[in-house]
Amino acid sequence: MEIVLYKPEIAGNVGAIIRLAANSAIPLHIVGELNFSFEDKKVKRAGLDYHDLANVSYHNEWNEFSNNYLYDNVFVTSSMSNNIYWEKDLTKAKFIIFGSESIGLPKNILTEYKDNNIKIPKDSNSRSINLDNALSIITYEYLRQISKQS
Repeated sequence: MEIVLYKPEIAGNVGAIIRLAANSAIPLHIVGELNFSFEDKKVKRAGLDYHDLANVSYHNEWNEFSNNYLYDNVFVTSSMSNNIYWEKDLTKAKFIIFGSESIGLPKNILTEYKDNNIKIPKDSNSRSINLDNALSIITYEYLRQISKQS
C-alpha cells in the first residue's frame, strides 16, 4: 500500500505524515501545488530526523500522477462515505488517497473511486479529524489487517 496526500495545506501535518511513512515503511506521494516549502521549519520539526528515512515522492499535477500510478485498488477517504474503514479489506489497497485539510478530495476524484471510499466514524457534532491523525488511524488498520494474514 502507498499513501497519497492530495494538496495538503498544513506544513506540520505533512511533517508528521512523513514521520509516519518512515516508521511504517509505507511510501508517501504528495500531489499538487503546496503553499509551503519542504524546508519549512514546521515540516522539519514535525518530521524530526525521519525525512531521510521516508520514501516520499512529490508530483505537481494530479492527472499525470493518476495516469502513471493509479490503475486499480485505489481507496479514497471521505467523511461523506457510508463505508467505515475497518469494514473494508484494506489489504487489497494499492493506494489510499487523503484530501486537503480544509476541503478533502474534489468531487471528480471521489466519483472516480466511488466503489472504494472509506471514512472514520466520528461524533455527529464534530466537524473533522486532523489529517495526520486520520491517516495514522487508517494506516495502522491496514497494518493490522496485513499482520492477520501472516
